[in-house]
Amino acid sequence: MFLKNNMSKTIHEPVLLREVLDGLNPQPNQNHIDCTYGGGGHSKAILERIKPNGKVIGIDLDPAVKKLNHDKNLVLVNDNYKNLKKIINELGITKINGVLLDLGLSSDQLGSGDRGFSFQGEGFLDLRFDPTSDRPTAAEILKNYSEKELLEIFKNYGEEPLAWPITKQIIAKRQSGEFIETADMLVQLISEQYRKKYRHKSKHNPATKVFQALRIAVNDEYGNIEQVLPDAINSLAVGGRLAVISFHSGEDRIVKHFFKNAAVKDFPKIKIITKRPIVASDEEVLKNPRSRSAKLRVVEKI
Repeated sequence: MFLKNNMSKTIHEPVLLREVLDGLNPQPNQNHIDCTYGGGGHSKAILERIKPNGKVIGIDLDPAVKKLNHDKNLVLVNDNYKNLKKIINELGITKINGVLLDLGLSSDQLGSGDRGFSFQGEGFLDLRFDPTSDRPTAAEILKNYSEKELLEIFKNYGEEPLAWPITKQIIAKRQSGEFIETADMLVQLISEQYRKKYRHKSKHNPATKVFQALRIAVNDEYGNIEQVLPDAINSLAVGGRLAVISFHSGEDRIVKHFFKNAAVKDFPKIKIITKRPIVASDEEVLKNPRSRSAKLRVVEKI
């Protein structure tokens, strides 16, 4: 996950913190992995429970993560969580008791206009978690992908109800020599389509689903999730737990199906701890609105 260099000034609200701690149940001298370190809120809470000799390995795509470590029990790694197996092997850790995947954007990302994560401002539409990656930016996707490819991204990754008119308008602007390269340009285009279709203003920004879809495509988020889940289970010691927080139906569907298949009766690898996903309380949603769509699922290695 992307971190700002001045992130120490940012208030980070870890989602479902109490529920994550209950699910992972970290104990003194255990080793846990936070695959999406972000603002470090979950990791810091886990750290307090695994001392004096336990370790928390925090993984993050932003190089700035290496400058943040001031705790001897915390090991920060600048990498993609899809490389979990390699990371564990390189660190030489033989026993992992808990793994956390928080698939949401951190508070720092949500406030970042410079890479287009924020709807506000003129930030370039990058949307890559790793700015040094050779993957195409969101602006490049909007400029170069075919009408069919854009439509599939908006429908499959964003479940955008106006995917077709939005795609048509992007293509029309391209044909006239106008390219959507900044966040505010994309927001304006989407808002215009919503005003044509709906009289009443939505409670949520109409650009939310398109930005989500582009971010997933840019970072191959679904592919990363599908790769890390089996590696996370395999890395756990017997009795160790994996907790996953998802924020939209596509993510949750991948996690749910993987857990279901891994818990088959004949040769089960895991026991499902949360029969239904845990969601944020009304109180938490009031304090931290981004927790509104969060779903937590927990399984145990057997």
